[in-house]
Amino acid sequence: MNKDNDPKTFYEKLSEAVESKAFKFSVFTFIAILIGGLVELPPFFLRDQVKKLEGVTPYNALELAGRDVYQQEGCFYCHTQLIRPFKWETDRWDRNREYGAEPFSHAGEFIFDHPFLWGSKRTGPDLAHEASLNPNPEWQRRHLINPRETTPGSIMPAYPWLFEKDLDGATVEKRMRALRSIGVPYSEADIAGAATLVAGKTEGDALVAYLLKLGRDRIQK
Repeated sequence: MNKDNDPKTFYEKLSEAVESKAFKFSVFTFIAILIGGLVELPPFFLRDQVKKLEGVTPYNALELAGRDVYQQEGCFYCHTQLIRPFKWETDRWDRNREYGAEPFSHAGEFIFDHPFLWGSKRTGPDLAHEASLNPNPEWQRRHLINPRETTPGSIMPAYPWLFEKDLDGATVEKRMRALRSIGVPYSEADIAGAATLVAGKTEGDALVAYLLKLGRDRIQK
């Protein structure tokens, strides 16, 4: 076939030329991964430049267990935890005017979050200021058991079984020790008291505690 009449595009030809040669393909793949890794290095070295905001504290044992439940149930797929710096957004998510002159999210709020749970999709509402918007623990409990009871028309799944599953204090202690190893300032007293704090509590209780921690440290006193 005449080269001028070859229907294959330049990219198809390039793909065939590279993928048909295993060594060359491996080299190009390695180079691509190396470039991606180098792009990630500056944020890694700059992470210590993010300063903790005054009043922001690590999650206690019950809140931390609730955060694990939040991740376990995939809540971050439908809820963000990030208020962007736009007036229409801060008016919506700080309607009680409890977050001062800069009610949007700040990097220092998430200094103890491993991993952060900012999310990107708002199938459900943003939860960054949940401690201000819905501070009633009983409302949170009822909402998790049956979202339609508190929010008619909600498409959120119900999670009644979370209030039937007891927490394991030993697991929470191990989680706190792991986080301490990467910089979260848990003391021995914090860790030793974890089992007592979660004793008799369910995963649902922990999730409620976690939700009521979101944004609480930044509420203006």
